[in-house]
Amino acid sequence: MVIVCPACQARYRINPSTSKAKVAKVKCPGCEHVFDVSLVEEEGSLVKEKKPQQEDRLSGKPVVLVVDDARFFREMIIDILKDLPIEIIMVADGNEAWQQISTLVPQLILLDLNIPGKNGKEILKAMQGSPQLKQVKVLAMSGVERGDETAAEVRRIGADDFISKSFKPRELQDRVRNILGL
Repeated sequence: MVIVCPACQARYRINPSTSKAKVAKVKCPGCEHVFDVSLVEEEGSLVKEKKPQQEDRLSGKPVVLVVDDARFFREMIIDILKDLPIEIIMVADGNEAWQQISTLVPQLILLDLNIPGKNGKEILKAMQGSPQLKQVKVLAMSGVERGDETAAEVRRIGADDFISKSFKPRELQDRVRNILGL
């Protein structure tokens, strides 16, 4: 379970199954603020994998699909982009990503290149073969593949931009804003 310090907004992962209590006192290791945390999962208390809803398309906000197999990284991206006027959908593998891309047709995809199932490069190539998906913007990401060669390769096969996963939060926000014209 991921908790957020109300004082400094730092995020921490805890395991609520190690306690039989319904509420725990937590001391933030960052700012030392003490606060209560409900150990009973309530709807909306955790960051959930969100499935596309019709209202996402009707809200007028650009839909951004985050594709990454690391749950922590997906949650971190949500934290970084939460103040932007966008709707975020998350998926964990390439096969689910392709299904969502094909049905949802998001405005932007933050696409990890190294994911299970259909990998990021395969998804980029498949998108180029689909006329309805050519207008979808893609920000390719990788923690393994880095450098100018990777950036040039993914741009050649359809990505609009490339960012190493060692990015600074402001850099990701700026890239998303630029790509979407926000």
